[in-house]
Amino acid sequence: MKKVATALLLLAPGVAFGHAFGEPVQLPMPYGLYIWGSVLALVLSFVLLALGGNQSRLLNSHIPLRHPLVRTSTLQRLHRSAAAFWLAVLVLCVLTGFLGTRDSMRNINMTTFWIVFVLGGAYTAMLLGNWYARQFPWQVLMLPNWKGTHPYPRWLGHWPATMLFVAMVSIELFLHNNPRQLAWMLLGYGVITCTGMTLFGTRRWLQRGDPLAALFRVFAACAPLRRLPSQQGQVRWALVMPFSQLKRLRLWHPAQAVFVFFLLSSTAFDGLRETKVYFNVFWQDPLGLLTLAFGEHPMKIYPVVRPWFFAWEFGLLLASPFFYLGLFWLFLRLGQSMTGKAHAMRLMMRRHLPSLIPITVVYHVTHYYTLLLSQGLKIRGLVSDPLGWGWNLFGTAITGRLPWLPDMANIWTSQVVLILVGHVAAVWLSHAEALRMEGSTRKAALNQLPMLVLMVVFTAVGLWVLAQPLQG
Repeated sequence: MKKVATALLLLAPGVAFGHAFGEPVQLPMPYGLYIWGSVLALVLSFVLLALGGNQSRLLNSHIPLRHPLVRTSTLQRLHRSAAAFWLAVLVLCVLTGFLGTRDSMRNINMTTFWIVFVLGGAYTAMLLGNWYARQFPWQVLMLPNWKGTHPYPRWLGHWPATMLFVAMVSIELFLHNNPRQLAWMLLGYGVITCTGMTLFGTRRWLQRGDPLAALFRVFAACAPLRRLPSQQGQVRWALVMPFSQLKRLRLWHPAQAVFVFFLLSSTAFDGLRETKVYFNVFWQDPLGLLTLAFGEHPMKIYPVVRPWFFAWEFGLLLASPFFYLGLFWLFLRLGQSMTGKAHAMRLMMRRHLPSLIPITVVYHVTHYYTLLLSQGLKIRGLVSDPLGWGWNLFGTAITGRLPWLPDMANIWTSQVVLILVGHVAAVWLSHAEALRMEGSTRKAALNQLPMLVLMVVFTAVGLWVLAQPLQG
């Protein structure tokens, strides 16, 4: 049994995009009260919206910033320089992956790409806007405004970005990827990207083929900062309500819907697979199905069952976005039935899908932001020894001390607040869209009652998943 237990521990990914906390955390009140309090706050926000009428002025309001003003030409040069810098960073990740140590904690490429570039880039976009669209690293390799050699196939839509994103998440979750595997992945990503840009043009591939562009675009739509049209050669910005720019986000293609649902479901899946419930459903075999199929309990024949476990996990991951899509479709249909006003479901999905993004974004942040405080801070030491060869180029090499982390109870409190804010924003956006489609406050409130139930379920389940590692 010791060998079995040891083998099961190997199921944990090498760079875990997760939130393990170790010892159980003692909070001022039981976890259930946090969940009930969040649910009540969500219901209260819905009631206030239903009674408050049209709140569209808040969605459209903005405060222009007088400073800083930057000349358009200067900003363009900065963007081009930044794009060259990020391309150099990706090339460095490939080189250090092939030449450096295979220890993911000592090689700079794992932390640089997954933590700094992907996580840090997504959260920067959430605060400042879509920086990646103007600092797209691979554009440095092409002629300015390259149009491509072939027209982009209409049937292809946004599927390349969605499928590549699914592949990247699957690699991170299941392959326990080490620096060399990451180097191969980035090399393949670069070849696909350069091929796509050559065939269809830089701008078109950025819009529909690049998975990170799709990711950062979703986060950027939540930013409280919006770029205004330039005047007299100067770039201007304005402060807006967080999440209000989502009403401008165009999610017209089915692949974009699958992308949003996969971003939500893969985050939930990653959190769920850290829970005892998830572990026991398969390995404890409560229904005896695996014991019947293999002739012995799965814990006793781990090497035989392990490939089936990975197949089961991968199947769940691929099916998860369609489970969320089905739920969303069902509750939208229920909302329609309560008002008696029929709209095409494709139109309903397209109009209401942006309201799901605040939930998707805050789930992502609550699950992964602690990695920026733990592994992300190690980048200062890794730059002194990028290959993991024992160098100390800048005198900042890692000394073995653990990075700073806030109190675990404070982390839990911040997660509760973030999830509540995301769900309230989702209710707010969905109500505004229902009001626009239904034409009256009463019908909009009736239309949104099923969606409120769905948001309550999402809130309770999301907090429950987050609480499991804290409870040990």
